[in-house]
Amino acid sequence: MGQNMKQTLEYTWKDVNAALDSMRVMFDYVRLVDAEECREVAVDNEGFLQYGRECYALWNADHRCADCSSYRACHAHQKMSRTEFHEQKKYQIQSIPALITLADSTVFSCSLELININLLAPEELGQNKTKDVQETSEYLTTHDTLTGLLNWDGFCRSVRQLLLEHPTGEFLIISANIRNFMLANNLFGRTKGDEILMDVAGILSEAFSSVGVLGRNGGDVFSICIPKSAYSDSRFFEIVSRVKSLIDSSSYRLNIHFGIYEVKRNNLPISIMFDWAYMALDSIRNNLEKSIAWFDDSLLKKVLHEQEVLSNFETNLKSGQFVMFLQPQVDKTGHIEGAECLVRWILPNGTMVPPYEFISILEQSDLIASLDKYVWELAVKQLATWKGTSFEKLFLSVNVSPKDFYYTDVAATFKELCEKYHVTPQKVHVEITETAVADETQNNRETIAKLQQDEFTVEIDDFGKGSSSLSLLKDIHADVLKIDMGFLRQSENNKRGAVILESVIDMAKRLGMEVISEGIETKEQLDNLSALGCSMFQGYYFSKPIPVAAFEKMINEI
Repeated sequence: MGQNMKQTLEYTWKDVNAALDSMRVMFDYVRLVDAEECREVAVDNEGFLQYGRECYALWNADHRCADCSSYRACHAHQKMSRTEFHEQKKYQIQSIPALITLADSTVFSCSLELININLLAPEELGQNKTKDVQETSEYLTTHDTLTGLLNWDGFCRSVRQLLLEHPTGEFLIISANIRNFMLANNLFGRTKGDEILMDVAGILSEAFSSVGVLGRNGGDVFSICIPKSAYSDSRFFEIVSRVKSLIDSSSYRLNIHFGIYEVKRNNLPISIMFDWAYMALDSIRNNLEKSIAWFDDSLLKKVLHEQEVLSNFETNLKSGQFVMFLQPQVDKTGHIEGAECLVRWILPNGTMVPPYEFISILEQSDLIASLDKYVWELAVKQLATWKGTSFEKLFLSVNVSPKDFYYTDVAATFKELCEKYHVTPQKVHVEITETAVADETQNNRETIAKLQQDEFTVEIDDFGKGSSSLSLLKDIHADVLKIDMGFLRQSENNKRGAVILESVIDMAKRLGMEVISEGIETKEQLDNLSALGCSMFQGYYFSKPIPVAAFEKMINEI
């Protein structure tokens, strides 16, 4: 295996067993372990999981080792090792995090364990016993010390045992979460917060401990597994009512939400089933009228789509499936001054994936930064291609997502790209959203200053969406203000909106800022905004976002 092994191994269900067989030549024992549930797992010929014995049964321990390298490897995403002793044998264990894509596209996170077994040397006999069996209490490794409920490890193990003992039974995995519990801690103190958690645990135990498995995952999240026959709406509504009655305060109302997943396949990891239950809960988190949500096919499709987008992103990016489109930015006469760069995902069969189906998914991870940097480079490269042509005077405007500030040095990246392609920075307009500008945690205003020092044009995008718009005009010395199209819709046929819009345009001009109105869809909007003093426009009235070649053709035909 060597020192060059990747931190996380990746397999498909079709190739994992062949890979394990090749390793068995070098090690005494090779296996896959679900580190959450402490069980050996295997992938069957149809691409699904089969759960076997508890992993520590290999050396006859009665519970998981406190220093479990499998658990640590999966959570630290790096190779770990440890040694166990039993019956005059030494078990030297290497645990390596692995991701296996199953037949239904589910990505299963587990640990690959490579074990060598040796007899103890005479001088080692009698000196070593399984340290964890001696020093670690079974209760402490499986229970939450505050509430006395099972902890996450204990819950997973107990539910797995329940499912193995009742392979044909119908069960529900349920997540429960106290709404805005952090606020309760802030208002009433940590001691009262702990008291609430214990009271909620008592209510849940009274309702479910005799029929199923109950745990606390940490914080204010509880996990429940019960037979489907034990469920009733009235039972859960009674729990909601009892939890609400725990606090009598006009400043805070205690509430609890439930997300429910009906177990369809017992061989799914408990962690995945609970995640699906939690996803159902999350769908009603801000709904004060609804306390119970069930995981259904639409949520499953959403999960699988998100997994597919994230797992295949790097490959799709390298294969050129993400393409730069341009939407013209024009003056009031219709003359094209430049364009905003927008990304489109085009599959190999020519199908275009709408931005709303992947942008928000990438924004939830650090992958949006990779996509943005990719588009930035395409834009600068395009400007280099236009040098010496009739398009040389055009500028291109690119978007910076709020998360880009966390994962990259935005100002340095743009400077390096312009130097790489020998493009003057004035040709590159950098659009930063109002919310990102207002967020000072990443010194974003300092970044804006650096960009302007390097002669990039900085635009504040989505102006009007945030709550700090006017203070931004006072504090940020941006070059361009882009008025959000939602602001335009709100001001249409509205005299008060027109007055506000005219004032914003006038203030921006007096501050030396150019104003671009985006989302122009009608000639009436164009005429009204022109009369108010706006000089640059963007929207479907002029053109939807189009491929670069079509954009060039449009200019040549004007």
